[in-house]
Amino acid sequence: MARPVRHPTHHRVVIVGGGFGGLSCARSLDGKPVDVLLLDQRNYHLFTPLLYQVATSLLNPSDIAYPLRSIFRRSRNVRFQLARVVGLDLDRRTVRARTGEEIAYDSLVLATG
Repeated sequence: MARPVRHPTHHRVVIVGGGFGGLSCARSLDGKPVDVLLLDQRNYHLFTPLLYQVATSLLNPSDIAYPLRSIFRRSRNVRFQLARVVGLDLDRRTVRARTGEEIAYDSLVLATG
């Protein structure tokens, strides 16, 4: 499994939200000279267009939920962290997780849906 590499000179992008917008942004930055941290309060991406097929028993719930870590497991610059973001400090360029952890960024993408 490829391990994400932190480059202290690389621009750090924090993406809040593991839905379609957050995943699209992270995928577009995969392989670029930036460090990307994707944050979401759930450890999976739910493919909501197929929810009706789960409701009608045509698919199992596991067929439409994809672990976020596995989506980027081969990436060298994108990593996922399970975190619920509860605050932003725009002056200090940090997001605060419910645990109290502060996560610094150079660029912030809010893709919470």
